[in-house]
Amino acid sequence: MDLHTRIELFGGPEDGREITLPAGADGGPMSPLPVPRDDGNPEAAWYVKDHQRPHGVWIYKYTLAPSMHGSRVQ
Repeated sequence: MDLHTRIELFGGPEDGREITLPAGADGGPMSPLPVPRDDGNPEAAWYVKDHQRPHGVWIYKYTLAPSMHGSRVQ
């Protein structure tokens, strides 16, 4: 079993960046990932797990609140 998983970030300050993260107990990446906001606000923003593409890369979307529901858009 692979102990790491690839994710691609959409939106926010890291848009388009692909990174590798350790896998959680279920084999998938952990979510949400806190990041500095791109508008200078001192509160954290988040990248949240949205969906997994057929080739195995997880898509994370930028949000200002960590409770974002996944979409089926690929």
